[in-house]
Amino acid sequence: MAILNNIGNLTKNLHHYVLLSTKINVVYYIYIVSYFFSMAANRLLADVAAKVIWELRNAIDAKMHRMKLNYYDTHVSGEILSVITNDVEVINTFLGKNFYQIVTQVFNFIGIFAMLLWLSPWLALVAVAMVPATFLASGGIMRIAGKSYAEQQEAIGEMNGYVEETFNGQEVISSFNQQKQAIDRFDDINARLKRAAYRAENYSGAVMPITQGINYIGYAIAALLGCTFVLRGEMVIGNVQSALQYIRLFQQPFSAVAQMAGQVSAAISGAERIFALLDEEEEIPDPIDSRKTPKTDGSVEFSHVQFGYTPGRLLMTDVSLRVEPGQKIAIVGPTGAGKTTLINLLMRFYEVNGGEIHVDGINAKDISRAELRRHFGMVLQDSWLFEGTIRDNLKYGTEREVSDEEMVAACSSVCADAFIRTMPGGYDMMLTKGASNISQGQRQLLTIARAIIANPEIMILDEATSNVDAHTEQIIQEAMATLMKGRTSFVIAHRLSTIRDANVILYMENGDIKEVGNHDTLMGKNGKYATLYNSQFA
Repeated sequence: MAILNNIGNLTKNLHHYVLLSTKINVVYYIYIVSYFFSMAANRLLADVAAKVIWELRNAIDAKMHRMKLNYYDTHVSGEILSVITNDVEVINTFLGKNFYQIVTQVFNFIGIFAMLLWLSPWLALVAVAMVPATFLASGGIMRIAGKSYAEQQEAIGEMNGYVEETFNGQEVISSFNQQKQAIDRFDDINARLKRAAYRAENYSGAVMPITQGINYIGYAIAALLGCTFVLRGEMVIGNVQSALQYIRLFQQPFSAVAQMAGQVSAAISGAERIFALLDEEEEIPDPIDSRKTPKTDGSVEFSHVQFGYTPGRLLMTDVSLRVEPGQKIAIVGPTGAGKTTLINLLMRFYEVNGGEIHVDGINAKDISRAELRRHFGMVLQDSWLFEGTIRDNLKYGTEREVSDEEMVAACSSVCADAFIRTMPGGYDMMLTKGASNISQGQRQLLTIARAIIANPEIMILDEATSNVDAHTEQIIQEAMATLMKGRTSFVIAHRLSTIRDANVILYMENGDIKEVGNHDTLMGKNGKYATLYNSQFA
């Protein structure tokens, strides 16, 4: 009998051992599966976050190229860069560090709530009731924190803009002994940034204690209610203990979100600034059926053109002009007369308010901007070269293959080849940002050579020789005469001696053309052009 009892006990123990082993194995496999799901989810969400930031940066970059030029005229470049870099990085940080946690907490919330409903609907109701209480208590503080973060991002943008401005103008600041004023201005911006950052962190930091306080109140109410159910015999104490544990876990997602309140508010503020930029007005889209112009004859016509930089305030009221192929058109007049504006309208950097501009007999609006500008070569008073080799900068104006011989010939015609060969690396010399490692005159020579290599049908020269010495100017003028032969050219000049040979001279004032003719004709009229010309040689 004893042997049979031992066999029975052994069988029971073996049965319990098998059951325990099975449960351990199940738990083991659950943890393994959970690990792989967690790893897969982490990789998936990281990939999603990276793609979101990638698409956001691409959208901003594409937007910047579709923006109207007056946006850049009315916004400091440092503030624009702050939106593109700092605000995007804030969102990147939020998605990289917090996005995974938010998603996992949402799934935890659903699972925990399901277990609470199974254990006790009443205790689940207590836990749910704490949710709106939490949001009501912390919502106002979150809104204030959001405003403070928005002020912080604005102050960062202003600081970036001011730092860029003072960095570029350091020589002027030093020459006028304005270092103290510059420091005081920086201190003022920095102090505002400090106050905004303090308020933002202070308010966002208050969210966590409030959330925890409300959660503790909910936990105490649930415990009291659970004890009442046990005394009534409606629940066993084990289920109450389990429900209370789930209620504590139920509160974790809200605590986690409260801990991320600062990052969430900063990300929202950054997103608002980014989407404000993306919502800015763009250039008028090119027509779908835009016309192709493989090669133009260089004729240009302005027909009753009206234009103003601001609505309701016209700078040009009625500009009409006919330019024949191959003509050299000089545009002169006092500062602010509208000389550069006329060129900007021709290039469709701005759209006319009235009238039409025709190139080769085709309305400029019927041609895509890229197609239109392909026929123009432009040399501006402010030379622009990017960080790269001299060779790459010279090829920048054309998509066709440029031979070394053609490049050398173009540079030789503007006296640039000689100084390029003395540089370390020659044509492969690396230019720094803004080409600050060469002189201003040398930068201008390279931009002129770049326009020659592009070989357009129409040339635009906006004070192209203003930054070179008299001897180099004479050489460039001779090279330009050869370059412009057979091409239509527009020349904006303040030194009237350089445009005496122009076919047509336009004297502009207050946005309109006041006098038209060649040098001899206008001098014979003894009008505004003659007065301006004589004043330079008085």
